[in-house]
Amino acid sequence: MSGRSVSIVIPFFNAAATLRETLISAVGHRDIDVEIIAVDDGSTDDSLAIARGFEPAVTVLTGPNRGVSAARNRGFAASNGAWIVFLDSDDLLLPGTLKRRLEAAAETGADVIVCDWQELIDRGGKTVAGDTRSVDISALQSDGEIACATYLWASTAALLYRRSLVKKIGGFSADLPVIQDARFLFDATFHGARFGRSDHVGALYRILPQSLSRRDPAKFWRDVLTNGKQIEALWSARGPLTPKQREALASIYDHAARGLVAAEHGDYFEAVERERKLGVKLPLHPRIAYPLARSIGLKQTKRVLKLLGR
Repeated sequence: MSGRSVSIVIPFFNAAATLRETLISAVGHRDIDVEIIAVDDGSTDDSLAIARGFEPAVTVLTGPNRGVSAARNRGFAASNGAWIVFLDSDDLLLPGTLKRRLEAAAETGADVIVCDWQELIDRGGKTVAGDTRSVDISALQSDGEIACATYLWASTAALLYRRSLVKKIGGFSADLPVIQDARFLFDATFHGARFGRSDHVGALYRILPQSLSRRDPAKFWRDVLTNGKQIEALWSARGPLTPKQREALASIYDHAARGLVAAEHGDYFEAVERERKLGVKLPLHPRIAYPLARSIGLKQTKRVLKLLGR
């Protein structure tokens, strides 16, 4: 494949309802040198048969259920493109987007190209168009680590990664099953990635009510806590934490704590304790909730916070 080639890696698990449309959106990019690798993560529905129906235009890999990170990493290992798009099995690429992203990469010399994306919202079994989203490219270019650690996120379908950068990162984190995509973007900034923007809507991002973050909020917020701990370790290994890093970590732990107390999960206490150790002034919420939780437990604390409107 050429230096302007793109590999589209599509992990899927029991995605029969959306996979066909996703694959159609991928195989439509005949204006560039592209390969498509779909990785079955142990599906038990008709997903594998659907993917097989697109061979040989799509290379299909199979294996046991090991999670989306392992599936993405396996797909990347089998790929050859100079550029990589990680496309989830319920998202869509819009026509012409990959060519436009490659053009932006050539113009900017960036390692990651990001475009805009539009949300698709599932409402009672019907899909309706949602908002169009974009990222603050200036934040990515000025202090991407702080931005990606705290608030900045982009759909993987809207990102084009240089192959050498993905190799440097070392793949997606299997120990962050819910927020591995956000962490991967942080890891790109941590490894010195240069970011560029392609000014167009290039992907459709589906928001499903059965997503893991909605089905299991405790698992989501535990992932947020784990991610914060790992980022703190990475930053600390480079030297003393800067004031900006302390503020960013405090924000991560504070959000994790609020989610964990709502989920009545015991990791709440670790989240607040880590926030306190940073030496940043605590917001009002943990100053109220933490002593309450210590004395009356998480369930009763949650009820008190609800009565207080917090």
